[in-house]
Parts: sequence; C-alpha cells; structure tokens
Amino acid sequence: MVIDSVNGPREVNPLEGIKGPSVEKSREKKKSEQGDRIELRHTWSVEELSKEAKNISSVREELVEELRRAIESGNYFVDTERLARKILEELSE
Repeated sequence: MVIDSVNGPREVNPLEGIKGPSVEKSREKKKSEQGDRIELRHTWSVEELSKEAKNISSVREELVEELRRAIESGNYFVDTERLARKILEELSE
C-alpha cells in the first residue's frame, strides 16, 4: 500500500500499477449504469389521453363560438385598461 497525502491510500499491484480513487469510482459508475432502472408509477393509456384531448378542444370551441357571436352582434368589448396592464406585466417579467 502507498500512502499519498493528497489522494489517500492506494493499492499497488506490479502488474496493473497504482489504483487510485478515480479508477475505483469509474468502475463503480459502470456498475451503477448497468443496474439503473426506470419505474413508471402512473401510465396513461391512449384512450384516456384521447378523451382528455376531446374535452379540452370542445371547451375551446365553445369559447371561440361565444366570441364570434359577440363580435357579430356588436357586443364584444375590449377592456383597454386591463389589456394595457397585462401587456405591461408581460414586459416587466
């Protein structure tokens, strides 16, 4: 065994040379990479996702239709002060 004041004790093998902490860490890393696994706790089926997508689009279509009717009838009003505040909020972020 060789004691190095910077790297600590290291094993010396005349055939392999000095084994330092970096060699041991790289071996541990290779072992851990081989053993990594991913576990999915909740999975969504395609059917569930398509149902969700349909619900979202129908709400959006209703909103668009409501706005279209308001514009055509002349009842659509833009609150310019609120619009200006929102623009300033976005610019300040």
